[in-house]
Amino acid sequence: MTPDNFSGMDTNENNVSGRASYMEDERRELMEEFYSSRLTRAPFCREWNINPKTLARWQKVVREEAAVSFCEVDIQSESPPVDDLRICLPNGIEVQLRISCLSELGTVLQEEC
Repeated sequence: MTPDNFSGMDTNENNVSGRASYMEDERRELMEEFYSSRLTRAPFCREWNINPKTLARWQKVVREEAAVSFCEVDIQSESPPVDDLRICLPNGIEVQLRISCLSELGTVLQEEC
């Protein structure tokens, strides 16, 4: 996509607020273009005629979607022995661990002080 193609994008420039609105796929495409351009926010926004605050908001959404979060897991003593443990995170990252017993799992997952 080039800035010239941008004018043909489905922006709703006639909406009541006077602001352009972008479809989800357009936002994602522009974000990919931004990251591959290696430009800072201001020059990219000037080139594509996007409000820098809009781009900053889109960046925040991308960061939040990629954030990894953990939750507490209660391991019961009567759980069967574990050989392979695979943890699949929402952002597509997978971690596979080979452990011989549940106490080893606790050691692997223990937070460093």
